[in-house]
Amino acid sequence: MLLQQLQLSNFRIIESARLSDLAAVNLISGRNGSGKTSLLEAIHVLGHGRSFRTRKWQRLVRYDQAGFLITGVGRNSRGEQRIGIERRLADPSPTVRLNGESLRATSELAALMPIQILDSAGFSLLEGPPEYRRQLLDWAVFHVEPSRFLQAWRRYQKALKQRNALLRSNRVDRQALSPWTDELAVQGELIHELRTVQLERLLPLLVEMHAALNSGVSVPVEVVVDYYPGWNRERNALRAKLDMEIDRDIELGYTRDGPHRADLRVRSAGQSVVEVFSRGQLKSLVAAFRLSQAKLLRQYGIKSVFLVDDLAAELDSDRRARFIGELLKLDCQSFFTAINESDLSNSFGSTMIKMFHVEHGRVTPLP
Repeated sequence: MLLQQLQLSNFRIIESARLSDLAAVNLISGRNGSGKTSLLEAIHVLGHGRSFRTRKWQRLVRYDQAGFLITGVGRNSRGEQRIGIERRLADPSPTVRLNGESLRATSELAALMPIQILDSAGFSLLEGPPEYRRQLLDWAVFHVEPSRFLQAWRRYQKALKQRNALLRSNRVDRQALSPWTDELAVQGELIHELRTVQLERLLPLLVEMHAALNSGVSVPVEVVVDYYPGWNRERNALRAKLDMEIDRDIELGYTRDGPHRADLRVRSAGQSVVEVFSRGQLKSLVAAFRLSQAKLLRQYGIKSVFLVDDLAAELDSDRRARFIGELLKLDCQSFFTAINESDLSNSFGSTMIKMFHVEHGRVTPLP
């Protein structure tokens, strides 16, 4: 979906703002602390129902206010789409609307706006726990197979929760465990299958994008990605593995094997990239992951939305130019932040750019 208009009130330090006539490329400038990253955050909340900067949504509410409201107008193949999300301190649940109708789940918003983020915290994709890399893989799976994946994931999580609760009980009833183990195995194998299909399509695109971003490097660096499904699937199907390790799971009090333990292990020259890559190389690799995912979705006719905060951090001018060049080829909508608009505005060639300036939480369109 192409976002055409964004409006927010009482969000972070922004009392009120309206961004109209949004373009394919949008550049937001302003000093550090001015509120420019809050605009990217608002778009993410609108598209996902949550922030990419904090898990405590209360921090998003402007000081001394009762709540915040974000609305957006966009267009996709089904026509105009009007989205709204409101959160109030007195109510733990968000109010989410699409074209005037209340939504029960924010996943419906996520399907409308496949958002990719590239910011200073992006290193966590490679340096953080396996959960972050599972999320990266599942992002593509969800947008390509939304109904199948979401149903399988919800059923898997329910079965996992029930099985773990039984495993923690004082006297484990093995007969009561059986139906939840059955469900866990069926849905777990399906999740593994869906992940594997998309990963096989993603990895060649990752190699291509990583090479494109580093085409000027004198000594090319190869990257190898190994997928660990969460158990040794070459030896056993998931149900067989769960049965084999039942005594261990009872002792631990939780289910140790399954797709909830999956990981992408990223190596170069036989070592983890976290150990051998510079900060610039790591950010370049994260950027390649984001671009390759967006290119994968374009093969299904789906356009992503990129939120790029402070591209200059850790990336040299050559890699920045190559990143922007590859992004423009994907025909995705993008929102960039920079301290000065001149830092990036010359990098887009003849592409039409919509520019805004933010100062003390006030947003002004630039000519």
